[in-house]
Amino acid sequence: MNKKLFLIILLGLLVGNAISQEFLPVSKQNMLVFIEPFEDHSPRAGQGWLKQGLPGFLKSSLSDADYLHPYIAPDFESNLIDRPHKLQDLLWKSVFQKRVDPGYETYLVLGSFVYVEGTLTVRMDLLSLHNTQILAHFEDELPYTKLLTWKGEMGEWVLENMRLLDDPKSPTSSSQKIPTNSTTPLPGIALKQQLTTLFDSQKSNESEDLQRKYEQQSRMKLGVQLEKLWHDIAYDPYLANIHDINTLRLQAEPDSVLVTFKVGYRINPRILDEIEHFSKTRSGLVGKTESFEGHAFMDLGYIDAAFTKEIAGGDWRIVPIVTMGSEKVDNRRVFYHSFPRPIESPGEYYYNQGKFKQLLLAIPGVDAMRIFAQEEKQVYEYSIVVGYDEIKKLDKIQVKFVSEQDLTSQL
Repeated sequence: MNKKLFLIILLGLLVGNAISQEFLPVSKQNMLVFIEPFEDHSPRAGQGWLKQGLPGFLKSSLSDADYLHPYIAPDFESNLIDRPHKLQDLLWKSVFQKRVDPGYETYLVLGSFVYVEGTLTVRMDLLSLHNTQILAHFEDELPYTKLLTWKGEMGEWVLENMRLLDDPKSPTSSSQKIPTNSTTPLPGIALKQQLTTLFDSQKSNESEDLQRKYEQQSRMKLGVQLEKLWHDIAYDPYLANIHDINTLRLQAEPDSVLVTFKVGYRINPRILDEIEHFSKTRSGLVGKTESFEGHAFMDLGYIDAAFTKEIAGGDWRIVPIVTMGSEKVDNRRVFYHSFPRPIESPGEYYYNQGKFKQLLLAIPGVDAMRIFAQEEKQVYEYSIVVGYDEIKKLDKIQVKFVSEQDLTSQL
């Protein structure tokens, strides 16, 4: 049975690759679905052919749908999910050997599988390639010998969530689970659990259709476009990751505990994606840089005097505030960074950590603005000695970002 199954899948892959994989439909009413190879999360190797076999199932199942064209795509790095324009560029170049046409509605299917003792578990995410937001999640399991019966169900799940089925309420597998809400950041970290979490300072409009925004901006002058882009990205640019939390009881002071932890700061990859996309789609730009590996400068066009003054003033600079304990705790600890504008400490439980290195900078000129973006993460270590009886009150660490000019009022 397994040999027969393998031959059927192999034949399906060969046929699928031969049938116009690189054909781009003329009408932009058609929707495109890219399917990357599935990841193998099985504890043991042995069913590696499913990496290509499951995408082949899915492509074959979707090929007969009206106005929908599926394509098998190469496996790109997972961190590109945070850079939708970059990912879409790579997909189009690999499949069609041409640049992205924003007129097409495009989707991406990412999947994984686990094979354990004759049971197969498959997980899939359906994403919109305009912003790489997850539209739906699929998870199901069945005996490996029943794999061929799954072909239709996988395709129906994609069609249903793209609203292409005549009856979206048609029954599917009883074990299908499709949670639509993605995981949100936790409010804090308990020291006793020694957890690590990611605090995303994401833009409030991150779910907006980026492509539609750029199409609207294309009707504006380049300088106005640049000003709007800067206002979109400059005031909420960073992500923070708390890690390496440790506590140590002090022998010299038995009632005291040394608490140390690290916070890694990085620029939001979606901001890099927006800057890069802007540079590639606007004419009249000077010194365009296509890569943000390491450090990069970009001249993005002319700007007016008022905007130049705003950039030169530096009021857009963002700095982090790290707190231990909730706002209800009178003696909660607060770490902040104040440089080059030092401020007087608000009290004994507030600690100025000095200089915070900006990862996003702008240098204005007479008729241009140069943006400096650094992808490399910077890490700061924080340490403090607290009373042993205070640990429970200070058991949550939080990070928030504020404008440097508003730092005093936020402490």
